[in-house]
Amino acid sequence: MQSFSPDYASEHLEDLIERARSGEEIVIAQAGIPVARLVPILGPDPQPDEAHAPDAEVDQAFHGD
Repeated sequence: MQSFSPDYASEHLEDLIERARSGEEIVIAQAGIPVARLVPILGPDPQPDEAHAPDAEVDQAFHGD
């Protein structure tokens, strides 16, 4: 687990996000005191909202014609 200053994290956020996605825990520290963590979300990747939209059969069953 590595610790970074808020300024560094702000300037390198995309890289730190990619490292978190790879499983690394990133700590943001001010004056050497940890204040935040960037961690990967476990489980499947979130799906776009349209993937959760009901299909026509389900829509028909709940709402009729």
